[in-house]
Amino acid sequence: MLQSIHDKVTGWVAGIVIGLIGVTFIFWGVDVGFGTVGYAAKVEGHEWPLWKPGKKITLQEVNRLYQNQLTQYQQMMRGDVPPELRTEIQNNLMDAVVRRELIEQHATHLGYRVREEDINRSIEQEPAFQIDGKFSEEVATRMLDQQGISRRAFRDDQRRQLQIAQLQAAIAASSFVTPAELERARALQDQEREVSWAVIDPSALVGTIQPDDASIADYYAKNKKSFMTPESVTLKYVALKLGDIAPTIQVSDDVLRAEYEQVKERFVSAERRRGRHILVNAPQGGDESAARKKADEILAKAKAPGADFSKLAKELSDDAGSAQQGGDLGWAERSFFVGPFSDALFSMQPNEIRGPVRSEFGYHIIRLDGIEPGHQKNFEEVRAELENEYRTQQAERIFGERQETLAEKAFENIDTLDGVAKDLGVAVQTVTDFHRAGGGGPFANDEKVIEAAFNDNVLNGQNSEPVEIEPGYVVVLRAADRKMPQERSLDSVRAQIEQAVKKQRAAELARGRAEEALKKLQAGAAWPTVVADLEVPAAGPKFVTRTDAEVPTGLRQAIFLAPKPAAGKPAYEAVPLPDGQYGLIALTNVRAGTVAEAPEQRGQRLRQLAGRMAQTEVTSYIEELRRKADVDTNPKAFE
Repeated sequence: MLQSIHDKVTGWVAGIVIGLIGVTFIFWGVDVGFGTVGYAAKVEGHEWPLWKPGKKITLQEVNRLYQNQLTQYQQMMRGDVPPELRTEIQNNLMDAVVRRELIEQHATHLGYRVREEDINRSIEQEPAFQIDGKFSEEVATRMLDQQGISRRAFRDDQRRQLQIAQLQAAIAASSFVTPAELERARALQDQEREVSWAVIDPSALVGTIQPDDASIADYYAKNKKSFMTPESVTLKYVALKLGDIAPTIQVSDDVLRAEYEQVKERFVSAERRRGRHILVNAPQGGDESAARKKADEILAKAKAPGADFSKLAKELSDDAGSAQQGGDLGWAERSFFVGPFSDALFSMQPNEIRGPVRSEFGYHIIRLDGIEPGHQKNFEEVRAELENEYRTQQAERIFGERQETLAEKAFENIDTLDGVAKDLGVAVQTVTDFHRAGGGGPFANDEKVIEAAFNDNVLNGQNSEPVEIEPGYVVVLRAADRKMPQERSLDSVRAQIEQAVKKQRAAELARGRAEEALKKLQAGAAWPTVVADLEVPAAGPKFVTRTDAEVPTGLRQAIFLAPKPAAGKPAYEAVPLPDGQYGLIALTNVRAGTVAEAPEQRGQRLRQLAGRMAQTEVTSYIEELRRKADVDTNPKAFE
């Protein structure tokens, strides 16, 4: 596929076509207004030739990117995307494609180019195009076709990304951090601050609040959209399960015996041997002659009349793993041992001693203790295994056939499941109140089922395409009795509203107490007295760091954003925290970090700071390109 992509966009034919297109733009590239314009934006960087029309970003490209993003948001939100969010997505997308085009123009102007082999390598390294870590042309072709992306467009996009990456890398490579900047960053990062703090938790105040009917009614009137019933359907479906098929498979001894005759070579146990050895280490590049001499001496001792091989192994073997067992290696097949050792052991006779045998580990003195011949397992020994395999194979075959039938019948009988169920011999099952926001029934909140159930075609009365819940479990769905969100009555949500009002009032009360306490502190009241009046837990004074887990996260951020206090005069702040909590802090001192920095920590800090600076410089560089550019966007690009 790589070659075909390359062939279709290069060569003399492409040169002629591009040349003709260029002439066309020179003489007829006149825009007459967005009513008929066929592009999303026209981009001219500050180096763009004055005589040449700006680069046009096509409507098709922008809308393809937009639809992909919109689909992702719909899946995340499990419903329609609000108009204001759609507008934000469109604006961000248009800005992104314009900036990408400007970077590409600038990179081309500066002479950055991408080799064809680099594009090939980039495509081959795309994880989505790989099977078991290796590039697959078939997978790549299928994925591009599924997404409606031509091979030429994908290859051009790869070229663009690599060219842009070259420019960004060059900008980043020019970044550097001076010793003074590094020391300043360390001083700020490792800074310690002496602080006292207290947290006012509104949950402790909820019990003191009792909303009246007027407050509940007012909250309900202002938040009716928050108290809607969920959109739901009655979900009907037919299911195919591999696990339901296997138990129905009829198995006879005749069938299994025939299968056994076909595969019985699988059930031959290999010959096993039990050996012992004494190892003399002889590492590559070591003193080979000395090791061989020692091995010869051990061999002579082992073969001497009355010699105890096991005792010699315990005393002389360099194999710590087997020495304490007298060199015993246990029963093992031929493949268990390295080549030279295996060849020797499996050519010996019982009680024979042989050596020295050289392997990658050194020299071996080997004794064969016993032989266990290979064994052909009979039918009775393997019947259970064969039956399980046979059931599984037949069930998978039948499941595959039924799955194809399911897809065909569901399409042929697009407006009913009854015929599908009859042909497959299964029942039509029902889930009432299947919600868009949370699913229901045996499917729980399975995203694939929710997406299929609330697909426009399914909502309009058609069967869904087969949905794979998991391998071996497939369903086809249809929806009925669609119920759109409805306002719930005040009485049905009174308890819920009462809790919401209590929480809201408690948060307001916590904020009020925090603000009142802050006023007292700033007026000169003592910290211990103010905190005692609040009747909340307090901590400090103590020096804390930016990563001190004892201090709540939001509070810790405020502590290190607060200005340095004047000598002898604490700095006080009230800080809003998650869940309506409010924190009070009294900052009394600031000092440099007291922990020494190891060289490897300093190196890591340098790399992190350089990375942040490089990112900032790349962003600023792109901003400057955008400021100098002439960009004309189509306000109707997304209509």
